[in-house]
Amino acid sequence: MKTKIILIGNYTADKQFSMQIFEALMAEGYSKSKFGVSVMRPNVLFGKMVGDTSRFAKWFGYIDKFLLFPLQLLLKRTINFILFQKEQYHICDHSNAFYLYFLPKNKTLISCHDVLAIRAGLGYPDTYCTATKSGEVLQRIILNALSGARKLAAVSEFTLNQLREIDTQPQLKKNWICIHNALSEKFVPLSEDETQKILGKFESLQGKAFLLHVGSGLERKNRKVLIGMIYELKDDWDGLLVLAGAPLNTELHDLINKLGVSDRILEINRPTDMEIIALYSSCEAMIFPSYSEGFGWPIIEAQACGAPVITSNKAPMMSEVGGRAALYADPDDASSFADQLRKLKDTEFRKEVICLGHENSKRFDFKNTMHQYIELISK
Repeated sequence: MKTKIILIGNYTADKQFSMQIFEALMAEGYSKSKFGVSVMRPNVLFGKMVGDTSRFAKWFGYIDKFLLFPLQLLLKRTINFILFQKEQYHICDHSNAFYLYFLPKNKTLISCHDVLAIRAGLGYPDTYCTATKSGEVLQRIILNALSGARKLAAVSEFTLNQLREIDTQPQLKKNWICIHNALSEKFVPLSEDETQKILGKFESLQGKAFLLHVGSGLERKNRKVLIGMIYELKDDWDGLLVLAGAPLNTELHDLINKLGVSDRILEINRPTDMEIIALYSSCEAMIFPSYSEGFGWPIIEAQACGAPVITSNKAPMMSEVGGRAALYADPDDASSFADQLRKLKDTEFRKEVICLGHENSKRFDFKNTMHQYIELISK
């Protein structure tokens, strides 16, 4: 009888797009390895009653996530037991570790993408995340559940070490390892004609050099330093800064207006996958100045598409992900990012960085990552 992998996915109303991408990669990988695959996630029922913009949306969503879905998991588990089904469970996002209480621990694997929110809830100041009082309670619940996991894959050694530092049940026998995120096979360089077809609708990009940032508007993503960098460069570089992801907040709009660089910035909100690949393939550099990350997916995505990368001189971006193939700068210093960009004016140096980046991206091979996951979940 074929073993079935049941992926536990995220509540869609939470709009955790990166976790949806990860879930899809896992489903693809397990399916190619001849496992049966299905996905379970909380249904948006009570969450529909108030709408996304309501201040009660979070609390109604909690009913769907923490009351109704556990009952669904228990029912599924009971049916599988009665029918003698061979199943394993993979909780794709550590923030859903609470569901481990309703699943067989020896048959359940959790992927831990970072412990930033958990550490913020515990009062650590180096996360650049904030936590409300209710958030602090929730993060402690997540940590206690996560600490009971028998099988866990952290996406970086940095994240694994941080988790071990705050583990509330160190006495338990555990199989916790690092499995780096995989690079999707769709991230390949596009030709100039292909990028033009995809990006042609963005008129302000036509014939312009541009720098790219891919990410959200969270404080830890550090878009502020990007705006400062464009201001630093305005006398000797006339390109654009493209911010692909979430819309800019009011504070950053105010900073842009104060520095007088509004004509140098283009927002592309919620770009499609192909738009992101086209942007990676044609940007002058991808800038990733985060203060804190669990991994830093855009670094290897950009390198695989032929973009030089300038990122923060912090772990895991510097120590594990970018390696020798990226340029590094101080996330508190816009001038240091500008200086690293100026180095890329040297054509031979730029070619070398691109070549090293392409080779570096091969370390995060999709097949190898899936082989490690299958070994861990099967133990």
